[in-house]
Amino acid sequence: MPIASTENLFKLVKSLSKSEKRAFKLYARRNQGEGDLMFLKLFDTLDKQKVLNDESLKSKLKGITTAAYSNLKRHLYEQIMISLRLLYKDKKQNIKIREYIDFAHVLYGKGLHMQALQVLEKARSISSKHHNDFSLLTIIELEKMIQSRHITRTKTGRILELMEDAEVLSEKINRRIKLSNIRIRLHKFYIEQGHVTGVEEEKKLTSFFTNSMHEIDESSLNGMELIYYFQSYVWYNYILDDFANCFRYALKWVDLFKNSRELQNRDIDLFMRGYHYVLTAAFHLKDRLTYQNYLEELELLRQEKYSKLNLNSQIVSFQYVHNGRMNLHFLEGTFEKGMINIPSTLSRIHRYKNKLDAHKVMVIYYKVSWMYIGNGEPEKALKYLNRIIGLTEKSLRVDIQCFTRLMLLIALLELDEYEQFDTSYASFKRFFKKQEVPNKVQHLILEMLYKLMSVGVYDRKSIYIHYYDTFNQLVENRFERRSFIYLDILPWIYSKINRLPLGESIQHLNDNGK
Repeated sequence: MPIASTENLFKLVKSLSKSEKRAFKLYARRNQGEGDLMFLKLFDTLDKQKVLNDESLKSKLKGITTAAYSNLKRHLYEQIMISLRLLYKDKKQNIKIREYIDFAHVLYGKGLHMQALQVLEKARSISSKHHNDFSLLTIIELEKMIQSRHITRTKTGRILELMEDAEVLSEKINRRIKLSNIRIRLHKFYIEQGHVTGVEEEKKLTSFFTNSMHEIDESSLNGMELIYYFQSYVWYNYILDDFANCFRYALKWVDLFKNSRELQNRDIDLFMRGYHYVLTAAFHLKDRLTYQNYLEELELLRQEKYSKLNLNSQIVSFQYVHNGRMNLHFLEGTFEKGMINIPSTLSRIHRYKNKLDAHKVMVIYYKVSWMYIGNGEPEKALKYLNRIIGLTEKSLRVDIQCFTRLMLLIALLELDEYEQFDTSYASFKRFFKKQEVPNKVQHLILEMLYKLMSVGVYDRKSIYIHYYDTFNQLVENRFERRSFIYLDILPWIYSKINRLPLGESIQHLNDNGK
C-alpha cells in the first residue's frame, strides 16, 4: 500500500492535534505556490470528514484527474510530515541530530569542509549527551570520511581518536542489537505460542536463551544495553512461568529508569512497560500488597507525565494503567468496584481503535468479560467474548483464544442458554482438537461444563465438588498453574458450591491462604 494512500492520509490528518493543524496551515501558507490552494482544500475536506469517503473527496476537487489526485495526496502527505518535523525538531533531539547530519552533507557537497565538521561537532555533542549511539556512529563515520579525504589542518591524533571511538561504539551497538534481537525473538515466541507447555518446549527455549546470552557480561553494559538485558530476562522467565525471577528482573528494569532522568526523557514508554511487567509478575504471584504499591507508582507517574506525553505514549499509559486496575480488582475480588472503570476503558478502546493492534484489544476485551461475569452480568460478557472469537489474525495467541471459548461457555451456563451452549460447545470442541491444545486444565474445564449443562441445576453440586478437588491437585503443576490465572476457575467453582458471589469467594480463599 502506498504511504500516501487515501486511507493513510486520512489517518494522518485525523491524528493531528489542534496545535499541529495550526502549525501545518501556517507552514503551508508561508510556502504557498500555484497548486497549494488545492492541497489545502484537500486537507480541510479530509479534516471535516468523520468517515473516509474517497468519492466525496474527489467530487470536492472538481475536474481533477485520477493521476493529479494521486499526486495531490502524495504532496499533502509530504507537506504535513515536513511541517511536523519542523514543529518537533527542537523538542525531539533525534530529529535535531539528523537535521545537523543533513546540514553537514549539504555543506560538504559545497566544498565547505570545515563548516561541515563544525556542524558535525554540534550533532556529536547532542548525540553523546542523549546516548544516541546509532546517530553518533553515523556522525563519526562521516567525520572520518571528511578527515581522510581533505586537508583539514586537524592533528593526526584526532584521526586516531575517531578510529578508537568508532570501534568502541561499534562493539557497544553490536551488543545492543544482539540483545534487541534476543528480546524480539522471545516476544515473537510468546505472541505465537504463549507460555511453555511442556519439558521439550522448555528445553528448546532454555537452549536458545542460554546460547544467546552466555557471551554477554552484565558488568560491561550500561544505559539502554542494561534495559535490553533485563527485558530479555523478564521475557524468558515470564514464558517459563518463573514469576519470581520475572519480578526480580522487571524491578531492576524499573529501578534503572527511576535513577536516570535521562532514560525517562528518552523513552517514557519503556519505563511504563517495565512497571507493567512488575505488576504482571506480582499478579501471577498473587502478591496483592506489592501489586497495589507498584500500581500506585505507575498511576502517579502517568499523572505527572501525562500532559507531556505524545499520543502513542498516552495510549501505552492507558493500556498499562487500565489493565493494572482490572487485575487489582481480580486479585481482591472487588468486581462491583471494578465496574466503575469499564465505561472509561471501553471509551478509550473506541477512541484509539485505529491505533491499537488486535492482540492488545483482545486482552482488554478478555478482562472486561471476566469483570462482567464476576459482577454477575454474564449476558454483557457475551458481546466481548464473541468479538475476541471473531478475531481471525493467525498471529494471535491460541491460549487466550481457548480460554475465551471456555469463558463464553461459563457465561452461557450461568444464563441457562442450553441451545446456544450446545452449538458453541460442538464448535469449540472442534477448535480445541484443531489447535491440538495440550493444556489439561482447559480440557477438564470443557468436560466439566458439558457435564454441568447435561444435568439439572440441583444436581450440579456433586460435579462442582468433584472438579474442585481435581483442579486443586493440578494447581501446583508448573505447566498447568498458569491456567488458574488466565481463568480463575477454582474461586468460580467454590462460589457455586457455597452459593456465594465470585468476589466473596475470592476474598474467602484469599483470607484462608488458598
